[in-house]
Amino acid sequence: MSLLTESDNPKPVDKLTETAASDDDMVIRLENVSVVYQAPRERIKTFKEYVIRKVKRQVEHQQFNALSDVSLELRRSEVFGLIGHNGAGKSTLLKLVSRVMRPTRGRVWVKGRIAPLLELGAGFHPELSGRENIFLNGTLLGYSRAEVEKLFDGIVEFSEIGDFIDAPLRTYSTGMTGRLGFAVATATRPDILIVDEVLSVGDEQFQEKCAERITDFRQQGTTILLVTHSSELVQRICDRAAWLDHGKLCGIGQPAEIVHLYHERYHLTSPVTESEIVEPEPIEPKPVEAEPVVAKVIVTEDFLAEETETLSEIIAVSREVLALEQQALEKEWFYPYRLPSGRKVQCYLPPEIAIIHGNRWAMVKTVLRQTFGQDWSQLDCLDIGCNQGFFSVKLAEHDCRNVVGLDARQQNIDDADLIRQIYELNNVSFRLGDISKIEPTSLPQFDVTLMLSVLFWQENPIGVLRTAKALTKNLLVIETPVAPEIFGEMDWGSREVHKPLQGSFALLDLTEESKRPLGSLTELSFCPGRESLIWLLQKLGFSSVELVLPAPDAYEQLTSGSRMMVVARV
Repeated sequence: MSLLTESDNPKPVDKLTETAASDDDMVIRLENVSVVYQAPRERIKTFKEYVIRKVKRQVEHQQFNALSDVSLELRRSEVFGLIGHNGAGKSTLLKLVSRVMRPTRGRVWVKGRIAPLLELGAGFHPELSGRENIFLNGTLLGYSRAEVEKLFDGIVEFSEIGDFIDAPLRTYSTGMTGRLGFAVATATRPDILIVDEVLSVGDEQFQEKCAERITDFRQQGTTILLVTHSSELVQRICDRAAWLDHGKLCGIGQPAEIVHLYHERYHLTSPVTESEIVEPEPIEPKPVEAEPVVAKVIVTEDFLAEETETLSEIIAVSREVLALEQQALEKEWFYPYRLPSGRKVQCYLPPEIAIIHGNRWAMVKTVLRQTFGQDWSQLDCLDIGCNQGFFSVKLAEHDCRNVVGLDARQQNIDDADLIRQIYELNNVSFRLGDISKIEPTSLPQFDVTLMLSVLFWQENPIGVLRTAKALTKNLLVIETPVAPEIFGEMDWGSREVHKPLQGSFALLDLTEESKRPLGSLTELSFCPGRESLIWLLQKLGFSSVELVLPAPDAYEQLTSGSRMMVVARV
């Protein structure tokens, strides 16, 4: 990290050194740059009055130093963050780099084409058509008319303006104007991409297109200059950072060090995270011996909204992760993963079925919060039948101390571990194992055990539940389809001796499913009914069994009751 001299700083700091970039690697250099604005000391209402007073030399000006002797270098392919309070000079520096203005003193050197994603559509004229504004804005961005003509069809297609391209811009919505501005600004890959604060363009589908374009730029070596008030974002995504304070450059270096100095200067603290929010202590449900308890769970969280990323987060991805993402994008998945870059994998389930994954996670999360509150950092979790790791990853992302995903198919383990690497999670691991065959002593006990969409594939569900109980210290969460119920009694030895039925099991032929990469490992299974599963869990020694209610708009099998989720407490 390099810090400026004590005389240039609002607060003295030690001076450290930083290796200078070579000329080949450097794309932006500012050398002792200053920008000075002059403004009249008193308000002059009209231009005529200003001219008269100017001739009479009655106008007194005061100087405002927007930037003072700023020296800075940006390297090829890096993400560089710029932080500072309002009025610190960040926007002025961007104008210099974007060639919108010249410095009062000093020299600005920029190598390559710039795409400034500052105010999309700036320079558009409301009375001109979309077509005319493309040529106007393209010229302002440095394209020749011939270049704009070559890019025109691609700009129109990307912006999704379509039939409105010859309509006046004043008839466009704000979203249409923003889409057109983004399409023009990024029509070709820039050498330098400038992003000022969070960028949000159009609807979610269009934002995904923008995300893919920015990701492609970064993979191909574009330098990204990010201006933001978010210290957390700077630490998470930037290779280096700089801090501006009242026009003076106070430090350049590693993001964590710069953010620390910035917070120390203004006595700031880090923003409160979700895990730090204190909620009332959960009320433990009373144990039952015979009848199941219905958990008071109302799931209202929108899974898709939770998963939505802002475009500013797209640039948070390292080249190593982008390479791993490319592997994931080349195959189809059972789960609708959204990757760190904002792109989605190909999910072979139709959307009306794929929503079940979000429903399940919302229900599981509600149960865990009721029991453990917001802080899960001390939880050890086991995900039986983890498949491609969706719920294991979710638990790990919510800071569970240790998560183990168990699955009987090597391909699922490999897929899950690829996702783990993409999300750079160190608190989750995956291992090969069949829950119907493993010895309980081969694994430790876990605070939480998940068994989602697993039980109905089992040839011996009672044995599997015994093993799951032996591995569970606190909660066993089961989600499964359930068989139709049979009630009544059966003859037991003679017509005079009867045994009451405790529910039912359905015998299923799973020959076809056993040949697929997902599904049963055997050609037959016993699927329990709702009452038989509840009775069985109680018989196995769980202190209470609770039904978890899905949201009204959940997957139809959950809302109809043909699938159920239960929580069994040890």
